[in-house]
Amino acid sequence: MTYIITGAAGGLGQALAKCLSKQGERLLLVGRNEEKLKTLLAELNDANHKLFVADLTKASDVQALKEYVVENWGVPDGLINCAGHGVFGRLPNINESDIAASLETNLLSVIYPCRAFVEIMQVKGGVIANVMSTAAQKGKANETVYCAAKWGVRGFTEALREEVKSTKVRVIGVYPAGMNTGFWQQTSVDYPLESFMTAEQVAELIVPALESCAQGYVSDIVLSR
Repeated sequence: MTYIITGAAGGLGQALAKCLSKQGERLLLVGRNEEKLKTLLAELNDANHKLFVADLTKASDVQALKEYVVENWGVPDGLINCAGHGVFGRLPNINESDIAASLETNLLSVIYPCRAFVEIMQVKGGVIANVMSTAAQKGKANETVYCAAKWGVRGFTEALREEVKSTKVRVIGVYPAGMNTGFWQQTSVDYPLESFMTAEQVAELIVPALESCAQGYVSDIVLSR
């Protein structure tokens, strides 16, 4: 199986890459940070894996990604969207540039890759998994902008599922509760990180749900702590 993993440079994307690599899947690791992607690629130590540096908020970068995949690998079996950006704190303290970055990164980095691959994946079938957060299910103080972005991704994910319902493409919404990763280093909000799940624990719960049977599949995954 061939999987594209966005946001693979760290956090859950990296953990999912390690899990899927152990299963023998072929991976394309996508992200902005080439150095981190190279480090991960070296750690996985599998010649079947490749990396692709892209800013997924740019349609031109996503088009280049699609062309690379089709030319070198054909049609992927799975697209796992893990790229995201968090902005936390009281709303009056969040500046305009951080608001724009959060909305663009969380929304466009999911919408553009889905738009690029969903049609070609309908021929043989496959899975699209959009990783969000429980912030896409319930409003939370200090997470107004983050919730807005993730609720947007949730709406997109549910609408896309309806759009491809008569095809062989499966669309999965993934809603993890707090994960103790470097994601939280950019906030001054005091979160109980010691009670959060690790990215590795979350990845181990997600990977089995990527499979399906002839009669059905897991459409939403909520990972509570």
